Amino acid sequence: MNRYYDVIVVGGGPAGIMSAMASGKSGASTLLVEKNGFLGGAATAAVLGPISPFHYKDEQVITGLPQDFMDRMVQAKGSTGHMKTLDPYGSGDSLGFYDREKYKFVAAEMLLEFGVDILYHSTLCSVEMQDNRITGITTAAKDGSRLHFKAHVVVDATGDGDVAVMAGENYVLGDAVQHKMSPSSSMFEMANVDTDRVFQYIFEHPDDFEFKSDIVPMREFDDRLKQKYFVGQGFKQLVSQAVEAGDLTFGRDSVIVLNGIHPNTMHFNATRICGKNPTDVTDRTASEIDGRRQIDSVSEFMIKYVPGFEHAFVSVTGSEVGVRETRHIEGLYTLTGTDAYEGRKFEDAVSRGYFPIDLHNPDGATGYGNGGVWMELKDTFDIPYRSLVPKHIDGLILSGRCISGTSEAHGSYRTQGGIMGIGQAAGAAAAVCARNQIQPRQADARDIQKVLDQLGGSYRRDEARTALEKARAREIAKAYIKSQNGRLITDPKILATYED
Repeated sequence: MNRYYDVIVVGGGPAGIMSAMASGKSGASTLLVEKNGFLGGAATAAVLGPISPFHYKDEQVITGLPQDFMDRMVQAKGSTGHMKTLDPYGSGDSLGFYDREKYKFVAAEMLLEFGVDILYHSTLCSVEMQDNRITGITTAAKDGSRLHFKAHVVVDATGDGDVAVMAGENYVLGDAVQHKMSPSSSMFEMANVDTDRVFQYIFEHPDDFEFKSDIVPMREFDDRLKQKYFVGQGFKQLVSQAVEAGDLTFGRDSVIVLNGIHPNTMHFNATRICGKNPTDVTDRTASEIDGRRQIDSVSEFMIKYVPGFEHAFVSVTGSEVGVRETRHIEGLYTLTGTDAYEGRKFEDAVSRGYFPIDLHNPDGATGYGNGGVWMELKDTFDIPYRSLVPKHIDGLILSGRCISGTSEAHGSYRTQGGIMGIGQAAGAAAAVCARNQIQPRQADARDIQKVLDQLGGSYRRDEARTALEKARAREIAKAYIKSQNGRLITDPKILATYED
């Protein structure tokens, strides 16, 4: 390791990976510091399901390095690429299924190709300050030793905004009024599942599901990953029976299932851990214990009650609970829920938001409309560079879900596709600051946009490309619907919109 870098990225999750890629590919000497022995953050350590959409109504919004990464994953036989959900409610407009082990491998290989140094098993323990400027960081190694690094710019991709908080920046925990946070989840997978029987059960019991959708392949991918892809949230009658019999105890009132990347596996985003502060280690420990209790209860319920799971078993659990929301760092501009919902545009746009405002009920098991929110946006909205710049601290750029935004806005941009786009922008900005020897608040967004152009990143709509993408998606969806000969779980009203 060097002792001085142009850019240090703290956190190797999706946002940090893209920040380091953008910085390294743009010519800045870059170090990525990660607490685990692998990359991916929540995407791998917390066993997230498919990568959330890069799309808004079939328009690809997230492009550049995130798409390059997806393409490499497909080439490595570790992803389907983005697949279209016929009904986007609850999931978004597309889902990118991926193999987590391939994710760890491909991300590291790409970073190394871009000249990025990676430091695993190293935890941030302090920041070095000169007045209000971060000049370096100190990490704790496994043997207890301290490693000191200096940088022109540090990128906070910790998710929780740990770097910014250590530097003394202001923040809001959860929502601004009650400081409640979207609950965490312990995600898991089960193997040896007869997925055809699971699909058939959903097909035969449509009224028992809050949402359900067929998922349409949009490109060729490896034969080993080919299967009938679908998503459904419900099993409400079986859940009710099991709860009444004392066979099921968990934080929700329905179960959401969708395919794992490999045939005969199913992924579960079916637990809910409420009322805990994930930035507090005692609360987080309690969350881990509660999460595993819920995993055991849900998996045993599936085996006992749900057709297709009779011989299944839990095959994958996370090394940490999946956290949706913690700190929102104060920046030069705070994105609001209204900005997101109205699709507002900004001159200093460096990425784009597009996912519905998705707020999970912080108080209990019930879903949308009972403390939770699923709100479709009027249009895509811009992520302004000002929201990536802390209000009071120099030498620092925010990346990922800890950028400056309200809880409502965060409910949209927090998904994996969204934070990949933000990460790419943060890395491009860091490279510009290092090249010009300026502070982040001095950077001209137009210079950052030029770097994003070179990386292929999107911060404005391309009307011609969007029209082609929408036409292509419709034709592929129509062909898929026809090929299934009526064996589809998507709402017939939605399917009717694809008829000539």
